[in-house]
Amino acid sequence: MELSPLLQAASKGDLEQVKKLFGKGADLNESHKNGATPLIFAAEKNHIDVVRFLLENGADPKARTKMGGTALNRAAENGNIEIMKYLIDQGTEIGDLAVIVAAREGKLDAVKLLLDHGAEINAKQRWGQTALMLAAREGHTEVVTYLIERGANVKLKDKNGDTAMNIALDNDNADIAMQLKRAGARVETRKSASPVVSDDDDDDDSDDVDDIISDDDIPDDVDLEDD
Repeated sequence: MELSPLLQAASKGDLEQVKKLFGKGADLNESHKNGATPLIFAAEKNHIDVVRFLLENGADPKARTKMGGTALNRAAENGNIEIMKYLIDQGTEIGDLAVIVAAREGKLDAVKLLLDHGAEINAKQRWGQTALMLAAREGHTEVVTYLIERGANVKLKDKNGDTAMNIALDNDNADIAMQLKRAGARVETRKSASPVVSDDDDDDDSDDVDDIISDDDIPDDVDLEDD
């Protein structure tokens, strides 16, 4: 992936080069072909000093990639609480995707921070999947527990007709499926499957396509009865 000097400096965390380029008139909101700005690159690579400088000098915290990625989304995905707090303190809007990607990656502290600052717990990405569904898919038990405690809707369905329980079972996360059942979830008959596409983008600007959720029947050896 070819980057401009400023984008490259931000990605590498080279603060002095960022300052030098800014002093020569570089646009702090320039973007790569996928829409990523210096701020997004710096947040993605965990460079808090570069993030601070960019925001202090006019970088747009609302900038998005073509697939909807923001600096806050990147920091949430990494679980970088320091950058997340700084972005939020600077008035960065939470949006829907930050809590979803944080849950997907199992970043419990990031999920807590976002919900405490008003993130929508039942927000959906383009294929209808919620933070709870993706945490269930990836086997992040602590995140699932916390989301349920905070009132996540366990009965929501994605565009395939799957609930968090369906997704947990399809990915052999029987303990999470049991947990969801106790919270009132149930297995639903699904529609014909469609590809589940991530709402963020790779550096090469191609769609990040998750493996399609299995259409296998529920395993016979999974007992969903309460103890």
